Amino acid sequence: HAIRLAGRESWLEDPFPSDIYQMVDEIACALLPVLQGENFAFFGHSIGSYVTFMPVLHLKEKYKLEPVHLFVSGISKARLCFSEDLSEEQITCLLKDLGGTPVDFVDDKAFLQPFPKLVTDSPIVSNSIFDTPSEAVLSCESTCITVSEDTPADLEAWEDVTSGSFDIRALPGCHFYLLEPSNEIFIKSYITKSLEVSMLHCCW
Repeated sequence: HAIRLAGRESWLEDPFPSDIYQMVDEIACALLPVLQGENFAFFGHSIGSYVTFMPVLHLKEKYKLEPVHLFVSGISKARLCFSEDLSEEQITCLLKDLGGTPVDFVDDKAFLQPFPKLVTDSPIVSNSIFDTPSEAVLSCESTCITVSEDTPADLEAWEDVTSGSFDIRALPGCHFYLLEPSNEIFIKSYITKSLEVSMLHCCW
């Protein structure tokens, strides 16, 4: 299942959620019927990593449901420094730095007009991220998939949220490295193998 939130894709005209807790409630309500009694995993990229983690925590605390594996991707803090007050020039530089968007689109002013609406995601998330817990809040296995230029110290903070095994995988490319065919093949293979191992652990 893919999560599609208000203000995106076919829901582009709908208002963004006011805070991450509204997102959490919407995601949990939608997924709860299909998750109960099943083994499942979560994958989130960039800000989606945080939007993924919060429902996972909510499902664990309220319903005693936990994924067999949590995959977070592209979460370097340097890439989440968005602001609601970005100028058009700053937005252009940000998009070029992140990669994944054709330069012709980035240089098109008509394309940039709706973009300030999208950066409202970052304040929603940054205002909701809690301090590193004193003890693990999850017990599932977890993996951080990122690009080689990211700082390991920024990524290893995720290790503290779970008592399960933790792994970091660094791949070549920009923020949207997962769009590269070779990286896509690796990610699919890695996730498949990781889930096979996680399922074996569940059976022990």
